Amino acid sequence: MILHRALQVFGGLALLACLHLAWGATPWGGEGWSRARMLYAGAGGVSSLALIAIGGLGITLRRQQEALARIEALLRGRQG
Repeated sequence: MILHRALQVFGGLALLACLHLAWGATPWGGEGWSRARMLYAGAGGVSSLALIAIGGLGITLRRQQEALARIEALLRGRQG
């Protein structure tokens, strides 16, 4: 579970870095429009969102396994 949270934190930090990079590719945050820098920020943003999603899936899977174990324990208690 710690690994999944770490993936989410790292993905969030990477997303913030990509947003900062994208802001620098605009006239308001940089010298002017930079298409290459914007594309680079977008590609990194997709990867960081994937890290956040993978972490969320791992946490959800772990919770479902714990719930299934509790249900199985309850069923064993009723049968015995």
